[in-house]
Amino acid sequence: MTETPQEPPTIGQKAAGAGKVFGKRIVAYAVGAAVLAGGGFAYKQLSGAPEIAKAGDCMSGATADELKVVSCTDAAAALTVEGRVEDKTEQEWDADKEGKICSAYPKADQSFWEGERGKAGYVLCLAPKN
Repeated sequence: MTETPQEPPTIGQKAAGAGKVFGKRIVAYAVGAAVLAGGGFAYKQLSGAPEIAKAGDCMSGATADELKVVSCTDAAAALTVEGRVEDKTEQEWDADKEGKICSAYPKADQSFWEGERGKAGYVLCLAPKN
């Protein structure tokens, strides 16, 4: 059986099926990016990363490395997030010996800063759990 060779595309004409391959590749990249983004979000939610903490949440942990959001009914819950202050650098937080950053939250007797060094991050104002 002999097959007839196809004519090569002329100038300005695409090869048959070329657009479909490109479109499938874009869809595959978009799906991959969505899975990675969703996976990061899910990990933070499931691990209790401090960056998901908001006022009213409870936290456990004795050190900055151990600090995480937990259910307020969890026996390990020792702290309550009284408030969250955005756009503070580590230097501002470190220099705040009088606790002015968390002054809007009078029950807070501890604070925790997280962010990228040299850039603004956030401060969690923490109080002992009631």
